[in-house]
Amino acid sequence: MNASPVRFLSPPGEQPLPSLELAGLLYLPDRPGGRPAPGLVVGHGAGSNAARHTAFCLAACGHGFVVLALDFRGHGDSEGRGDGPLELDLASAALFLRRRPEVDPRHIFYRGSSMGGFYGLKAAPEAGFAALALVCPADETTMLRSIDRGDDAPGAGPLTRWDGPGLRAYFERQDSRALAARVSCPVLLVHARGDEVVPFAHSLLLARHLQVDTTLIALEGGTHTTAQHDPSIHDVTVAWLLKKRR
Repeated sequence: MNASPVRFLSPPGEQPLPSLELAGLLYLPDRPGGRPAPGLVVGHGAGSNAARHTAFCLAACGHGFVVLALDFRGHGDSEGRGDGPLELDLASAALFLRRRPEVDPRHIFYRGSSMGGFYGLKAAPEAGFAALALVCPADETTMLRSIDRGDDAPGAGPLTRWDGPGLRAYFERQDSRALAARVSCPVLLVHARGDEVVPFAHSLLLARHLQVDTTLIALEGGTHTTAQHDPSIHDVTVAWLLKKRR
């Protein structure tokens, strides 16, 4: 069960906007009888990349998901700069999976961490995700505060390229409450009470504005990263996603 590197365009080539080539890691499970499997897009946090979430991807693939972990634009091996509308990358990743013969196109799920959690919320209607699992999801205030501190974005690293002015202009227009109200699929929120980057209160806010089946798991203590990489949380997340396929 090894990851294979893949590349795809965001937005897809038939769109009027210029396309960027994105990198991803594709995990294929065994398919008894050749039946199509559910698809799962995995989005990372700011300054991170697809490979940081290998443990979760392997856990999900081991339970039958075809998993695509992507490098957002400006991250890892993807082209471009982090300029704001990274939800286009998630919609493109969902389309990539939908076109794979191994995947059941009716069941494309999403798991996103931190910044990837924000963009999962933003992309959900256009990407047609069947369910969202958001781990310590970031909010526009956190992103803007980080830019104000002089960072291009939280977690910026040597493999990350940012468009700071574009990112600021983008997040000044965002409202997580309104984005939550647009979501039409079930949502799992996982947040550490001790999160030092994105306050736990943000997930409480999302839970109040989501108008769908919502599960909130509040972890005692913890930090912004422990919830994202805890094997026990991986298991809980995969089990929740599997139930939403039925």
